[in-house]
Amino acid sequence: MSTLNKHTSLELEDKEAIIQCKKQKLDKISVDNNSISNLENPIETLDNTQGGEQGFNNNYTVTDKNGDDEIKEKLLDILNLNYTDPEFIRRFCFAFKKNQEFTDETSHAVVYNSPFTAAILPNIFDDEFLSHVKDEIRNLDFNHKSNDLYEFHQSSDLRICDKPYLSRLRDAIYSDIFVRTMSDLVGIDLDYTPDLSAHKYEKGNYLLCHDDDIKDDDCMHGRRIAFIIYFVDKDWSKEDGGALELFNTNSQGHPDEVTLSIIPKWNQMAFFVLSPTSFHQVSEVLSSTKVRYSISGWFHGPLNTRLSRTDFLSPTPEDFNLSDIISPVYLNESNKQRILDSLHKSSYVLLPDFLRDDVFEKLMKSIKETGWEEKPTGPAFIRRYHLLKDSEIVDFKDFENIEIKDYRKSLIDFCKYVYEFFRSKPFAVYLNEISNWQVAGIASEFRQFQPGDYTLIHDQAQDRAGVDVTLFCIEGEWDKNWEGGTHYVAEEQELLAIHPQRNTLSITIRTAAEQNLIFHEVYEDDAIEGSNSKM
Repeated sequence: MSTLNKHTSLELEDKEAIIQCKKQKLDKISVDNNSISNLENPIETLDNTQGGEQGFNNNYTVTDKNGDDEIKEKLLDILNLNYTDPEFIRRFCFAFKKNQEFTDETSHAVVYNSPFTAAILPNIFDDEFLSHVKDEIRNLDFNHKSNDLYEFHQSSDLRICDKPYLSRLRDAIYSDIFVRTMSDLVGIDLDYTPDLSAHKYEKGNYLLCHDDDIKDDDCMHGRRIAFIIYFVDKDWSKEDGGALELFNTNSQGHPDEVTLSIIPKWNQMAFFVLSPTSFHQVSEVLSSTKVRYSISGWFHGPLNTRLSRTDFLSPTPEDFNLSDIISPVYLNESNKQRILDSLHKSSYVLLPDFLRDDVFEKLMKSIKETGWEEKPTGPAFIRRYHLLKDSEIVDFKDFENIEIKDYRKSLIDFCKYVYEFFRSKPFAVYLNEISNWQVAGIASEFRQFQPGDYTLIHDQAQDRAGVDVTLFCIEGEWDKNWEGGTHYVAEEQELLAIHPQRNTLSITIRTAAEQNLIFHEVYEDDAIEGSNSKM
């Protein structure tokens, strides 16, 4: 039985402070009733059916690369000749360039006009030949690739591959006739230096939202067409996952929703035009018995800021009594000094059982009663998670007749009370006492992470140094296999990973060079459903 893991979080960031932060040994703060000690921290889907006439010559042999003429001859032996027919090319290219829908009755080739121009060519190569290629792909050495954006297995550049069938396919794709055919189909001048590699997606593997739009503006040259050739089992279905999902964009040019989902099909080539809005992803593979094999790459050719920084607000002047909310042990002056010392040493602490037991229990009940936005927040190339409904969190400064203390009395509103506490001046003063950071501005969220949710590192995330404060609200123990941890990275090196812990406050001093991300949460069999709240 598959259960959905949920991870809710409320996040605060303090942006103004002057302190030299060094990543040394990471410490965890352990507390008892009277003291704190440092412990080492180990720290609408389109199912494209195959069919149509196969214009192949099945008589082929595997030989070494000898010359252009032989490569062309070998390509024509394995390529579906429907796609080299001049009339087909004319009609297909007209639709592709005009961004019009098109379906060819003979080959079942399709052009999609939304959310951006994309196409599929079923039965692109000879079926028997491709079966031999798949056998060789299975025996390739794959490198495991994993970061905030993806998890899958990738081969080395196929330029150096010496396997007979696979190298023949590579030579065919690199050949003048194939590149010229692709140029004629899409109406774009393409050069003869495509990138090519094989990929293997097993259960739980994925590739999150991105645009692939890499170019050299000075040279006016870059990637123009992305393509994928599928080597999946012939019975691959929607339920197996691994779909190519394309996003539409909002008025700001940010990815909004998946509006086209292309199911992988054996011996099918999918491709699309690259642009700053060609956002796409590979959905998580769900099958435990099938592997999503593919060869993918880009065709290059001549070429014919997107996210504002986070808004930071001043702490709210509401009057809170710290002892009504925080566990007494963390209000002890000597313990506050120990926290400060630990932060100076390691730039990070974990404070277990941070909220009073009665406060945390009521908060968890309130979270269960609270409504969440049905649509995840984005943009998808940066983040995906669910926020508390806008109607549930009141900007109290605009409602003078409402007092925050009134929300402590109501179960459903209690989470608002706690939320405002972490945004308040009393908490800002407390944070200064235990970190020496002067809080000038706060950005906060009450968020829930469900399977498939994440945050990503992005080019616009280069914020100034600050403090990240996170309160984790989960009922039981969190399995690290569910992911959902917060990872701190600098210059592609992971410095710290923090995983959810019940009623634990994490405080991390972050330098300008560091960025944080939350790994894509996964579906896990027999998982315990939980909830996590980060501030």
